[in-house]
Amino acid sequence: MTHITGFTPFQGQHCETNTTGNLLSHCGFTLSEPMLYGLGEGLAFGVMNFKSMPAPFIGGRPRPEEITKTLANHLGLTTEFRKTSSKKRAWQNVATFVDAGQPVGVRINAYFLDYFTTKIHFGGHYVAVHGYDDDYIYLVDTQQQGTQLKTDRARFEEGRLWRGPMAPNGISWTLTKSEEEIDWPKILRTAIVNNAHSYLNPPISNFGIKGIRKAATAIPKWFHTLENAPESLAQIGMLMERAGTGGALFRNFYRDFLSEANLILQNDLVLAAQQDFAKVAPLWREVAMLLMQLPVDQDTKLPGIASLLNQIAALEENAVKHLAQL
Repeated sequence: MTHITGFTPFQGQHCETNTTGNLLSHCGFTLSEPMLYGLGEGLAFGVMNFKSMPAPFIGGRPRPEEITKTLANHLGLTTEFRKTSSKKRAWQNVATFVDAGQPVGVRINAYFLDYFTTKIHFGGHYVAVHGYDDDYIYLVDTQQQGTQLKTDRARFEEGRLWRGPMAPNGISWTLTKSEEEIDWPKILRTAIVNNAHSYLNPPISNFGIKGIRKAATAIPKWFHTLENAPESLAQIGMLMERAGTGGALFRNFYRDFLSEANLILQNDLVLAAQQDFAKVAPLWREVAMLLMQLPVDQDTKLPGIASLLNQIAALEENAVKHLAQL
């Protein structure tokens, strides 16, 4: 077995921040997961349609890998992302770094991981690899999945090159910590303001605050237009709440990020926004739970879901308007 000596897992709740947190922690630079998320300008929302998926995809975060790339830019980290369709090269992009004592971030379809009990194809999952042998890959996943785990090597390699919605494309990455001193007030303010402006001014109406209001209007219609609508909408709710694509988790992260950032910034606008996000997180959880109940309760829950989403949009709009004034 090849294993990185002295590797200690960073334990997180969201797959990308957990994976990057493991790489960063191994460099001797440990930040809280909310700080990783906030500096990655992770606050987002989007409604997307994929032809090959039975229902629209609702996500509460930016595009894949963007959190890590933005975080690295703010912290002055050196990142190396590799993408390939070659099975041989994809394996080399993991093994050569692990052999050299450096953990590797990997994007994979979660369906191919042995320990995932919910077997759905989701190509936007991330893990940190720290060891391997002829039969297994040794990795760190989220706390929900069990943190330090192993999975079948052949299936792991297959899952990295799976083709479908959000295909992993053999993506892997490593990072190196900079020795330059960090100007914390500057990078915190920049990350907060940038994220506020992008959330208020999305490129299309499917994203940001506009996207939340669009979802509020669309979900009752989806109930009558989607095939197997109750089950499809329940899966959206499950992904939001339990698979890290949206729901309360990211709003709790942003609430805690603002609280931590304000220990340095000492700003009343940040405090006001933090209080709004404290109100928002339980509402997102309620939306997810109502969606998951649709196969039983049918459309009796739809007006409540729409109302909650509009309430969320108002609170989040107020919060990010405060932050845009920093």
